Amino acid sequence: MGSSQSSDRSRRQNPPPASPVPPTYTSQAYPPPPVYSTTTGQFPPPPLPQPHYYGGNVTMTQPYQMYRPPIMQVPMLQQPYAPQQYGQPPRPVQTQECQTATIRNQVNLKKQTLALETTSQPGVYSITFNFDASAPCRVTTFVCAHEDPRKACKITSQFPPASAISYPRGLNHKFPNTSTAAASGHVVNTTSSRVSARELTSVSNDTFPVIIRLEALSEEGAAEGRSLESLEPGCELPGWVQSQTTYAKLVKEDDGSWGLCMIKQKIWVKGTAYELQEIYGMEQNKAAGNGAAADGYDDLDGNECVICMSAPRDTTALPCRHMCMCHSCASALKTQTNKCPICRNEIESLLHIKINKSATAAQGAAASSAAPA
Repeated sequence: MGSSQSSDRSRRQNPPPASPVPPTYTSQAYPPPPVYSTTTGQFPPPPLPQPHYYGGNVTMTQPYQMYRPPIMQVPMLQQPYAPQQYGQPPRPVQTQECQTATIRNQVNLKKQTLALETTSQPGVYSITFNFDASAPCRVTTFVCAHEDPRKACKITSQFPPASAISYPRGLNHKFPNTSTAAASGHVVNTTSSRVSARELTSVSNDTFPVIIRLEALSEEGAAEGRSLESLEPGCELPGWVQSQTTYAKLVKEDDGSWGLCMIKQKIWVKGTAYELQEIYGMEQNKAAGNGAAADGYDDLDGNECVICMSAPRDTTALPCRHMCMCHSCASALKTQTNKCPICRNEIESLLHIKINKSATAAQGAAASSAAPA
């Protein structure tokens, strides 16, 4: 009895501990995982800390700090897949095939023979060269002269031109002709006070140090009874005249003497001017002076196509001007690649040239292709 009352009293004074409060869970979802950026190669900054609730009484002795994991270094991803980067190579650009028209030029200066020869006067040099002519012609030289393409290639010179020298039809003519007294006037005076060294060695605004013009009658002019003597040296060229004009400048040789370096050549045919451009591989004789072997184009030796090695080559790749293929191989090549077999430069067009083996060098520009000037 006594112990029962004592137990009741003890329970009232010391009640049992309350049951713990269950933890509270929030419905807030975790933040999405960070997304890797292929542009910067890094993850974005971590999200701001989210509030958390813990059950029971938690005593925080220091402010809450969020743990930031170290940023993982991930290598840059490769560029997106490009279709042209794998698999079959792209088809070559279709090249254009051009046909040529034969232009019979009556005169042709052999540019490898162009030179200056010393005279009895110090600083005065005579202009010399060899040329071919399939018709009677005349030769005129100009020093420090200007050509006007808008006036039918009219030439004006600082110095009065020497008298023109006439030549009959023939091959390998030499200029000047020692038997012609007027040849003494076709000289370059490097000591003249009227001209500077810069004017003799550079080109400026269609003004050239030396201009050499070879003129001949066309077949139409001869049939009409025309005469070259009726024309003033350097005048506007009429349509019944065929001419070849060579432009050159002075250069210093290794021994200190002066020489002539050709800049370009033009021909005048039926009232139209064409600029001549060298075609590598058309002439096979290295002594002819085409310069192909000297420029490192030893692959052009011989007359065979460099692809089939049997047919004669008659097609030129432009703009590199390598005549290295026959017509059939060039037609097959342009469907597979657009690279020149010799220099590997891109081919823009193909030039098919029909060569008349019996034609002489005087009947046309055998080693050149003509383009309108």
